[in-house]
Amino acid sequence: MNVQELKVNYSKLLNKAAKANGRKETVFYLNRAAKIKAKLYSNTKVTCFKCNGAGFLRISLDETKTCLSCYGKGFLIKDIQLS
Repeated sequence: MNVQELKVNYSKLLNKAAKANGRKETVFYLNRAAKIKAKLYSNTKVTCFKCNGAGFLRISLDETKTCLSCYGKGFLIKDIQLS
């Protein structure tokens, strides 16, 4: 499946979870949605261009600051738009 299909399936599962009758059914849909979200997340994760995935910028030997491009995570989420 491509990214667009994964996004559609993810939104359908969240809608089904909102309309579910019981707790077990809701948890079932949310677990399946979490698996799809993990696939989406792994496809759209890119290493930060400023800190190269470290999460911080070294200013001197004794001082480091948090990278503000990725907010200390070390990666960016790119939005893939297919036309």
